Amino acid sequence: MVAQMTDAVRAQCYAMRFPPKGGVKMGYSDIASVVKKKDGTHPTESSVREAVKAFTTKGKNKAGRPKGSFKTSKEEDKQIMTAFHKVRPPGAGVTARKVHKALPKKLKKKIGKRTIIRRLAKKGYCPQDKVNKAMQSEPNRKKRLAFCNSHKDKTVQEWKGAVQAVSDFKDFTFYPKDLKPRHKQLRAPWTYMKESEKMKPEFLRPKRWFAKKDYSRTKKQKVWGMTTSTGKLQAVKVEMPMDAEKFAELVRTKIGPFLKRSFPRRHAYQVLMDGEKFMHAPVAKRALAEWNITAFPRWPAYSADLNPQENVWPWAEEAMREEEKANDTFEVFGDRVVDAIKKYPSPIKLFGGMPKRMQMCIDQKGGAIKM
Repeated sequence: MVAQMTDAVRAQCYAMRFPPKGGVKMGYSDIASVVKKKDGTHPTESSVREAVKAFTTKGKNKAGRPKGSFKTSKEEDKQIMTAFHKVRPPGAGVTARKVHKALPKKLKKKIGKRTIIRRLAKKGYCPQDKVNKAMQSEPNRKKRLAFCNSHKDKTVQEWKGAVQAVSDFKDFTFYPKDLKPRHKQLRAPWTYMKESEKMKPEFLRPKRWFAKKDYSRTKKQKVWGMTTSTGKLQAVKVEMPMDAEKFAELVRTKIGPFLKRSFPRRHAYQVLMDGEKFMHAPVAKRALAEWNITAFPRWPAYSADLNPQENVWPWAEEAMREEEKANDTFEVFGDRVVDAIKKYPSPIKLFGGMPKRMQMCIDQKGGAIKM
């Protein structure tokens, strides 16, 4: 409404509310009955209040900072850059949230993440993907494109009606104490960096992070994750290597009961599951059939980017790594992984992105997408 007043009308509102010495101060409702907006109608009382509040005269009543001034001083800008370089060793991933968390307490209260992004950009640091060479085969692109075209008209509610849950297995890697700093540097797929840094070795995302002898000292914690259309989330540690017998046991003891609790009135469930062979072996199918669980049909291979459950993993990875301690044992590491997954902040929103994923894949002609 304020936007529908001219500057002259705003000045008139201010003059009637705060008249020169000796003048009569008018109420907001009275002012509203006198002045008019651009279309000739009278504004509301609240609109007049906003107009008076926003009016500027000789710079005395101007909202916000004077033109050309900054929210932070030069010294505070130095503190921002110091915190940035502290949490981002060359090549390490960093977000504005991490930088904000590392600021002195007083400055942290004064500014938000947007100010940090602006100060980094002023110095030439912008969010950029690390360079790698991931590609998809042409046959698989065609299968993905056909799948997405067949579901492109589904609404969010139709997806929720057709699929009760999305699911996936994920391996989280435990690194020994001496390898953790190197892993922290290399694991991030993107970070804030200058164009001049992008092709430096420490900023490239390598295919192999460690020498073979170092990899042999790492351990994998495999986790089963499932999120329902109603926003309920399940995370279960599973043994490696995973096979059809173990998956069947997981269905009987964890997956089936979880779906039953989540949908007490349903007697059959359709779940989006990736195409790992052991999940579709006869023994696994029998376990699924016992709980009337079926896999969403014709899901294309190598299509993790189309699965909303994939949104949970990077968030959980970052949250878990922030809590990780140098001396954590593998058992403690596994518990941290599960706790992080269960704290995912917006599981109810995962299904909302399905129509967008289908369209983005179509726009990429079956190629990989990034949500």
